[in-house]
Amino acid sequence: MNPETLRIALIFALLGLVLLRNLRGFVRFLFPGAVRYRILGRDGEVMDPAVRLMGRELAELGFVPVGRVAQRRPLSSDVEQSIYANEAKGDWAVVFPRGRDAWLYFLTEPRPGTFVLTADHSFPSSQRGAFRTGGLPNAAPRDVYAAHRRVVETEDGAPSARSLEAFVDLGRRFFARGPGAGAVRRRSMREFLFASAALLWGVLTLWQLLMRR
Repeated sequence: MNPETLRIALIFALLGLVLLRNLRGFVRFLFPGAVRYRILGRDGEVMDPAVRLMGRELAELGFVPVGRVAQRRPLSSDVEQSIYANEAKGDWAVVFPRGRDAWLYFLTEPRPGTFVLTADHSFPSSQRGAFRTGGLPNAAPRDVYAAHRRVVETEDGAPSARSLEAFVDLGRRFFARGPGAGAVRRRSMREFLFASAALLWGVLTLWQLLMRR
């Protein structure tokens, strides 16, 4: 292999490595709302101890387990989520493991196309348009739910929480159009820029090689 061929091979190997390491962020930046759900079960069986503990606290707030789903984003591992419903008030509660802890958010659609989400962790805040979202990091479930209800009660409508399929549809619509998509783009900006630079450099290098012939 002559020095010029070796140099070109090293360039493409380096560009391929940069692209591979940043591919997930690149795809997430382009498709921030690409969230899919897969139903795992309709029972209340939960293996994670932190999630089980959170479930007991939710029971005191009037929530009952509806089932489990897997949330999937492009090029990411599935995140198992336990879904609870308060049918009397029409609210959903979603719990999922995060390390040794469990994270929680409440989600309600007071009327078609209007969403309220309140989390016990950092979440993009929005009080405009059809989305009322925010997070209360480290707050107790009872306090997070109280804050959630205060916002829901300002919206006219009759929310309902029934089947697991209803939650899957609601979750998909929220993340496809909600402020969470903007947060995904901000977190993926660095990877997107690195991957874009690698692609551009690769295309220019290939173009130069073709023009020599």
